[in-house]
Amino acid sequence: MRSLMFTLSLSSALALSACAGGVSGSFRGNNGGVAGPPVAASAVKVVASKADMTGAYTEIGIAKGSAPTAQGAVDQAKIHCGQHGGTYLIMNTQPFQSGNSWSADATCATVTK
Repeated sequence: MRSLMFTLSLSSALALSACAGGVSGSFRGNNGGVAGPPVAASAVKVVASKADMTGAYTEIGIAKGSAPTAQGAVDQAKIHCGQHGGTYLIMNTQPFQSGNSWSADATCATVTK
């Protein structure tokens, strides 16, 4: 019985630690937040700030990402932006670390035609 309880406790601890360093992301759209068909994450361009954008663009929402690395967090935000038709990920802040994971917060946009 003691061995079974130890095994269950160890399994629970491993499951919780896996969640703490996992990857996730989200998207909150403006007025529906869909600009067009989905775009591959590799095609979504990352821009450091709104001041660095050239030309007209339309903000379609906010994309967020969380991962064990800063680049992983940005990649998660790119995935969620691209799923809603965004072609630009404009960073609202630089990726930041919170506990064991990194977070990215960005505006998702597309070029205005």
